[in-house]
Amino acid sequence: MLRFWLLSLITMACLDGAQVAQAMPTRLKDLIRVRGVRGNFVNGFGLVVGLKSTGDSKKSLTTNKMIANMLTRMGMKTKENEVVAGNMAAVLVTGELPPFSKIGDLFDIKVSAIGDARSLAGGTLILTTLHAGNSEVYAVAQGSVVVGQASGNGPQVLTVARVPQGATVEREFQPIIANQGELTLSLIRPDFTTATRIAEAINSKLKGFFAIPRDVSSIDVTMPAEYQGRTVEFLSEIESMRVEDDARSVVVINERTGTVVMGAGVVVAPIAIAHGDLTIKVGGKNDKSAPKSVVSVGGTTVGELLQTLNNLGVKPADLVGILQSIHASGAINAELRFM
Repeated sequence: MLRFWLLSLITMACLDGAQVAQAMPTRLKDLIRVRGVRGNFVNGFGLVVGLKSTGDSKKSLTTNKMIANMLTRMGMKTKENEVVAGNMAAVLVTGELPPFSKIGDLFDIKVSAIGDARSLAGGTLILTTLHAGNSEVYAVAQGSVVVGQASGNGPQVLTVARVPQGATVEREFQPIIANQGELTLSLIRPDFTTATRIAEAINSKLKGFFAIPRDVSSIDVTMPAEYQGRTVEFLSEIESMRVEDDARSVVVINERTGTVVMGAGVVVAPIAIAHGDLTIKVGGKNDKSAPKSVVSVGGTTVGELLQTLNNLGVKPADLVGILQSIHASGAINAELRFM
């Protein structure tokens, strides 16, 4: 099992030997997002009915008020002290209105109990208005709630549920993405080099000076005259372009599962590592006169180092510690991340 883990580790690490120049260019669609294209959070207070004595108790004054108000609006004048809320529960309804949603479109919502209800299973959310941050109503929600497993292990959370496709858009939200023929592209992973490459690729494609990298995460683009009024077509052309993503070198270590993942370009500077009775030298020439306790690694990639450590039978826990120590010394030109 140990050897299989280390062998898998070496296989991933040997990717470092591949030259960066051979990296496949990435679509701009996977690197950027258009500023202004975003969803909007909506929420509202509602009632879930039809519960089998698992709803809010009489102590929940909020639920009693909501039920009394609902019945009054329906023509039945009811006071708070005349309500028994055992089969009902007050909930907070939340969701995200997708960008460019049209009237009549449906989207998922989540309902969360705000009283002392024990379970929302089997209930039905009655008509609830959903408000955006400006207090305007943008959608209405209603439907059967579905209680699912909250996580991969442990008990279920029965006071949080979903209503698939339970909200209907009542008011459209049209984000402004091109103001007077100008738009901004935001990088999903900010990087100075990638921003410059994207601007150069756009200018080369359009045969002009239309894109300017404003900072590490955004590029300002002026639409050519022939694309004025055709924003969708212009963005389609932009998204289909390909550039090489100059992502930062990262080594990801999952100490729980013993997994190490790294990308191309991760190398180790010449360094000497003392591990138990062994001394491992990275870089430099192999000295045949050196004692057996001194092992030399001719290359400087992380893959070659790990292969040497594997041949020496280093345990996974020790391997993680060695990588941490090498990174702390500044000998690895990559960011170390732990999961």
